[in-house]
Amino acid sequence: MHERIQRYLRDRVAAEREAIPAGAFTLYKHPADDHPFLNYAIPNEDAEPDDGSALVAAARERGLMARVEAVAPCAPWVPDLPGFEVEDDLRLMATTAPVAQESEAEIVVVRKGSADVAGLLRAQMAAFDEPPPSDEQIERWDGRAVAALLDGEIVGGAAWTLVLDGMTEVAGIGVLEQFRRRGIAGALTAEATRQGFAEGAGMAVLVPGHEGAARVYERAGYANASRMIHVRRPVAQGGV
Repeated sequence: MHERIQRYLRDRVAAEREAIPAGAFTLYKHPADDHPFLNYAIPNEDAEPDDGSALVAAARERGLMARVEAVAPCAPWVPDLPGFEVEDDLRLMATTAPVAQESEAEIVVVRKGSADVAGLLRAQMAAFDEPPPSDEQIERWDGRAVAALLDGEIVGGAAWTLVLDGMTEVAGIGVLEQFRRRGIAGALTAEATRQGFAEGAGMAVLVPGHEGAARVYERAGYANASRMIHVRRPVAQGGV
């Protein structure tokens, strides 16, 4: 299970980003955005552990932070990389049987070119305390997402990723603060998962940012499957 999930996460970002060999890792660079959460390394399959120096050099050369996201049991040595610090140690949850969730919001599918793209991105980014999307970000968005509408206003969203080898990841689940605790996040999670299954997935995974979110996802049919470890090289120690 752990290896299958890690393989999917590796193959999915490889299909969307530039893959840069970096010792025991491959650094995946986003084509248009240098946000650390969109540019990170994943350990290579069956990699022999190294000290991360090749990754630091590859990231520095491209003006990026040296950062790793890994399924923890597949690379238990990652938290001990010299000079790196653990950013997050999180549950990794999965489902093969999503459970529909009721809410007062209408849940609609959003595709590229939809009039709802700008509102979706504004709501998601506000939910995560990110600045509003630029016109360029709105224009180049090419995702798969669902939005929650209340009285015609988009108050939250969730996305599912490219289906490969029967798997998808549900991510970006966010609801504006004033509309939380009303069942909307659960409904978004369940519908994004259902859409991924409609595109051929038989398993969906997600990584909750905190325990409250994990309880929402449990109600939508998710259960613990592994753990996800994120590490980074702080700037003060030579990273970028």
